[in-house]
Amino acid sequence: MSMDTLSTVTVPLRYADPDRPAGIFYAGQHAASSASFRTVDTTITNARPIASEFSLDVHGFALVKHQTGVRDFADEDEVKRVYTAELEELVKAATGAVKVVVFHTMARFEDGEKRGERPPARAAHADYDGPSFEVWIRRAMGAEADEWLAGRWSEINVWRGVRPVERVPLAVTDARTVGLDEYMSVPIHERPDEPQPFVGLNLMYDPKQRWYYFPDMQPDEALLFRLWDTDPSVPFPVAHSAIDDPTSRPDAAPRASVEARTVAFFG
Repeated sequence: MSMDTLSTVTVPLRYADPDRPAGIFYAGQHAASSASFRTVDTTITNARPIASEFSLDVHGFALVKHQTGVRDFADEDEVKRVYTAELEELVKAATGAVKVVVFHTMARFEDGEKRGERPPARAAHADYDGPSFEVWIRRAMGAEADEWLAGRWSEINVWRGVRPVERVPLAVTDARTVGLDEYMSVPIHERPDEPQPFVGLNLMYDPKQRWYYFPDMQPDEALLFRLWDTDPSVPFPVAHSAIDDPTSRPDAAPRASVEARTVAFFG
């Protein structure tokens, strides 16, 4: 199928505003953030008909079939006991890595902030820069981290719906169409009273950027995308954002999703 025949939606998407200070983003309290954004109507292509054509090595992202044994993603013990091992094997198979560490897992719920939960992230971003990912990795691996960080490593996110994603899907960029110089660095803290040593990457708009999404993702599907790599020859980072899909049914179920950050080591 030709790209020209694929359907698209045009949605308002928030990008970093290059004419204003970067501000601060509060991951656990979005409403308190001072990060600067501007809204641009953006065309997002429905990639569902050509899903098999995308790959981590070419585009920076891939949609894969993946059945999970997790029954309740709200059960932290079950997630650690079941999902961590599943993700290690999934990312190993997708990347050829010799070791995979899952270092952060979190669920997001539409209107979640009202209940003290994470809401969908509605801005074009790529999570963190390389040094910030190293902080996460060292926290997860302790003394073992130095040896593994000395070689090539790649940060891979795994995103899926807890139930069918009928609204507010995740859109991703073809990493080949976005340069690192198109991101604005912004400090990321948990809340105003919980500072953290992290720096995030918020995307600035450029009309050459290409966006895609996979509507109606099912619980047996997972979207993998690369956010950092010590090998500059591979495509990264993949900017992403929750979007309001105008083709969603009026009675569509609110979005509930879970994402995991992993690091793949290549020895």
